[in-house]
Amino acid sequence: MSTKKNQGPLLYVNQPFSRTPTNTNMQEIYISKGDQEDLEEEKPVETESKKKISLAKKEIVQEAETKKEATLQSSDSLQQQEPKPSFKRVKPFKELNIKERLDYLINFPKVLPPVPCVFYTKEENYTGYLTAYDDGQITIQFHDQSTIDIPLVELKDIIMIGIKR
Repeated sequence: MSTKKNQGPLLYVNQPFSRTPTNTNMQEIYISKGDQEDLEEEKPVETESKKKISLAKKEIVQEAETKKEATLQSSDSLQQQEPKPSFKRVKPFKELNIKERLDYLINFPKVLPPVPCVFYTKEENYTGYLTAYDDGQITIQFHDQSTIDIPLVELKDIIMIGIKR
């Protein structure tokens, strides 16, 4: 028999010795309002410069508190008024009048395909795309690339059809 004791397998892992991480950017000491008052009570004897510093700190804290109160009061008065939405509400196409609808269709983004619409007049209904809008008349282009000019006075209503699937 062997005189050596049977030891388990030896495993060597090469790992460097790591110290605890030190971050010099982190705040290590903090003082809250309650702590400042306790410190002042514990140290009644202070030098003049320390007294001036502590008075300046108290003034800053008081100013901050008055600012907070003022903002709270102003926010309360704003909440009592009607709340303002962060975005301006855009009217739906159905709620626009005829001139606003024509402006919307003329200024439609060029990246998107033109929107087919039904133009209602006194005599007839036209289905097509708005291509031009002047003060007195509009130009409608049909699906077969023909166009027609209609006076603005005859136009009663415009309805967007949208893209048919």
